[in-house]
Amino acid sequence: DWMTRNIDTRVEVSCPIYDKDIKAELLDIFDICWRDNVKARIINEKQDNTYRTNDLPKVRAQFETYDYYLKRLQK
Repeated sequence: DWMTRNIDTRVEVSCPIYDKDIKAELLDIFDICWRDNVKARIINEKQDNTYRTNDLPKVRAQFETYDYYLKRLQK
């Protein structure tokens, strides 16, 4: 995360992704992360950090990412 609090203690790197297969894989993983709704919080100007609630099926990015790579290995 590109927060100023992290600039002095970590190295942040970004780069273009040219390989179409790697790019597709990364987009799949980002999609999994964006759909995570198990421990998701809403961050607002009040910094309430309330849990995000909805009626959608539960998605936990850690488990979904594991399953994603497991399925890729089984192909």
